[in-house]
Amino acid sequence: MDLIRKELVIRTVALIAIMWGAVYLGWRAIETWDKTDPALFLLLYACELFGWAMLVSFCFLAWRIPASKRPPLVLPHSVDVLVCTYDEGHDVLEATLLGCAGITYPHETWVLDDGRRDFVRALAERTGARYVTRSDNRHAKAGNINHALSVANAELLLVLDADHVPQPDILDATVGYFDDARVAVVQTPHDFGNHDSFQHFETGRHDQSMFFDVILPGKDRHNSAFWCGSAAVIRRDALVEVGGVATETIAEDFHTTIKLHSRGWKTRYHAETLVQGLAPHDLSSYLLQRDRWARGNLAVFRTAENPLRAPNLSAAQRVSYLSSLLAYFVPLQRLGLLTVLTVMLVSGQLPMHATVSGFLIFWLPWIAFDLAASTLLCRSRATLWDGTYSVLLTLEIFARAARVVISPTTSTFKVTPKDGIDDGGWHALRQLHLVMGIGFVLASALVLRALTAFGVVPLPPMGTLPFAIGMALGVWELALVVAALGKVSARRQLRRHYRTPTDMAAFIDDDMVRMVDLTPTGAGLLSPKQLAVGKEVVLVTDLPMADGRARSSRLRLTVASCRSDPESTHEWRIGGALVPVTNEDRVNLVEYCHVAAARSRLTESGRISARLESSAPPAPAEKHSDGRRRRGRAASVGT
Repeated sequence: MDLIRKELVIRTVALIAIMWGAVYLGWRAIETWDKTDPALFLLLYACELFGWAMLVSFCFLAWRIPASKRPPLVLPHSVDVLVCTYDEGHDVLEATLLGCAGITYPHETWVLDDGRRDFVRALAERTGARYVTRSDNRHAKAGNINHALSVANAELLLVLDADHVPQPDILDATVGYFDDARVAVVQTPHDFGNHDSFQHFETGRHDQSMFFDVILPGKDRHNSAFWCGSAAVIRRDALVEVGGVATETIAEDFHTTIKLHSRGWKTRYHAETLVQGLAPHDLSSYLLQRDRWARGNLAVFRTAENPLRAPNLSAAQRVSYLSSLLAYFVPLQRLGLLTVLTVMLVSGQLPMHATVSGFLIFWLPWIAFDLAASTLLCRSRATLWDGTYSVLLTLEIFARAARVVISPTTSTFKVTPKDGIDDGGWHALRQLHLVMGIGFVLASALVLRALTAFGVVPLPPMGTLPFAIGMALGVWELALVVAALGKVSARRQLRRHYRTPTDMAAFIDDDMVRMVDLTPTGAGLLSPKQLAVGKEVVLVTDLPMADGRARSSRLRLTVASCRSDPESTHEWRIGGALVPVTNEDRVNLVEYCHVAAARSRLTESGRISARLESSAPPAPAEKHSDGRRRRGRAASVGT
């Protein structure tokens, strides 16, 4: 009942915000244009109208968030797992391929290596995957998958990026959807195991959380969920029917889905977190990824799949696609609002003219309802500060990307780096030229207007109400800019691997210690004995796997630091580098850090099934599986 009441409040506030916004815009158009600068009036009104339209589209998608339920496994379906890679390192690929080997549903794994690297071939053979390469890298990831269609012939394809480690039951959760012969794509959420990444706001919540937890479930209600590049199962016949993965833009996933919807295929979204990826670790990687998304998706406007004119789309699908594309113009709206504010402070020209009572009756309630509705519709998966911070960071790249709508540009696919460190400071700040410029200009305008009020600088005069509102808004916007720049500058992430929090026993000789964090290359311990820096010891521990069983493992630790634990007078906090004693120990460690530990966290948070489903499909599946087994066959295919 509490949930029903909460949802009723959310929808009521959202409806009031939409209706009051319409009243406000009507009042603005009729009553506030007199004695204003026409250019400023039109720019501000366009920004406000755009903001109201985005609220309407947000309400449309986030009106109700349906829960996902695993469909039963009734009919047999053969599955190929495609892992796309170009320049990812050994550690990244090994974790993903070990995760693929552990998938319980019968399948075959194919490594699609556009880097044509010997170590990837060897890694594929060790993990039971098939290795595929091609003579060129034409059309990047899209071309890589299209080439694989000539050798991988299963009914369904699970597409994974090289850093997306699957949970063992990813196919158990999704294959049942394909009993509906018109389902072409089942997308699952993207989640990220490196919680110290640039895009994480806190552990378990990042800047894509609202998209995967609120927006995509809403799209699923309107048959408009789209393929997000990875962690999706795709029907091979549907892909072949539309000519393979779209290559006309670098947004192959988004673009291909429009083609599928235009041909009458259905898509589904399963809101259970079944992969763990690697989020961008620093600002440059983050901006590279967002720039590629913006340029690729907006380029769809220049193709036959423009959602305004693509054939056979429903009205709901057109609204859904347009909502996603127009979101890339939110930073431009912000830039327009800041331009109006700055010009008003310097020139004294007004973008609107109204009485105090008009502001109190129309403007103030609209702002309050808009903020309240936006906050409630996010359902705690994002805050208003999160949104403002993200908009400021992408201001320059999205403004630059917007030109592809009217002017074609050559776009190349660049892989987002999957590891590294983040120094923050000036190295990060210098990538935000436009944001720093806005801060400087806005600060200058505020200072000049304040000096004018004291008779020091002769700027054109302003009325008392415009002066008060302009200065208040200017100070607020400047504070947001400074806060965003300060957060970017202060950020430091100096470890190349995220330390997974743990609490398990281990032994050094006969002494028991506690492992408090762990990666495939390092560990943190609490020990009753002090260990000298540089000393090498062997840790013996039982690492729990995703299936609940434990594997005994031996790990060689070289002590890098040892200090008294501030929370205990009897223990020492030790950190060091790890090297597994045997290859089996290394496999156990990688599987624990990238699969089992992730599953434990996701189960505790309620974002994944608490148990592994029985994975075996019905008996008839055996004669349709083409010999597929859990670890596949070690073989190579190349051209």
